[in-house]
Amino acid sequence: MNDAPASSLNKSDNAASPQGSDASGSSSSLSGVSDSLSKSGLSKRGLSGSGSTRSNLSSTPESLSQWITSSSSVHLARSKQTWTGAGSAAGYVLRYLTPMRRLMMDIVGREKEADRALSILVAHLVKAGFSGHDKGRLRDFLVRGIRSAAKAGYDEALKDGGKNDSLELADQAEKPLPLKMEVAQVESPQWRGYWRDGILQRSWRSLERYQHSRRYDRINQPPPTGEAPPREDLVHDVLRAAMSYPKESLQSWAERVSSASGRKVEPDEVQSQLELARIRFAQQIADEVAQTLETPDPVVIQSEIKALGLGKAFAGVRVQA
Repeated sequence: MNDAPASSLNKSDNAASPQGSDASGSSSSLSGVSDSLSKSGLSKRGLSGSGSTRSNLSSTPESLSQWITSSSSVHLARSKQTWTGAGSAAGYVLRYLTPMRRLMMDIVGREKEADRALSILVAHLVKAGFSGHDKGRLRDFLVRGIRSAAKAGYDEALKDGGKNDSLELADQAEKPLPLKMEVAQVESPQWRGYWRDGILQRSWRSLERYQHSRRYDRINQPPPTGEAPPREDLVHDVLRAAMSYPKESLQSWAERVSSASGRKVEPDEVQSQLELARIRFAQQIADEVAQTLETPDPVVIQSEIKALGLGKAFAGVRVQA
């Protein structure tokens, strides 16, 4: 497979990173994990077409180092699921309800009107699906749909208000506010930031589910005797600790993860699982991004990762098409 160039995924993060992203999804937090790995003795290489993580794993146990070297690649086009092939348009779109609602709130100004407009959009998708507009990026389709639904909700509210006016029952507080359509543009930094946060939120959830599955497997399906793969039953918790408290030591992270997991965790285990967590998290992001595109083309996926300012999540991880 062809490797994706390192700089192409990393260099645009600062420019693409929107204002107002939550702390868990900020570019500084993503880069903080790389800094933390460097501090703990693990690799902090940028993405490299010919690189692997072997060269800076001197402090990692040999068996783990060998496993990371053979399993450290993120495959951009691993996921073949796309929004254009969704069986249920409404069901698929509801995955992204949080960023959609944030933008709708910015447009209409009040929760009641935002929820009504979103219900109009979802009802349309249930009835008509994507109506032949399933092309390109899902976020572009949605911002146009959100604009249309906001206008429909506004017109509906004005119509209802007109009926009340005749009875002198209209309340100024209930009249719809003027729509702020200027915030709902395809390349609006605000919308891109909400979308980016939504991708990160889904990636975190996927990583947490993976962690739970590994815990279940270790309990119910013990590995055969001999060399076993790393546990990976703390990958979500150790990455959360490292991103939330990037200036703390491995010992501090171990204490935090011990408290969250309910078992004794040593700094060495945090160190090993943190490197594995970064690989898994980068893969989840790549999968999530791919699922919002028309086709899982590696070049397009790479471009969208750059556009959303998510390249730092791939620092030190080998990327393949």
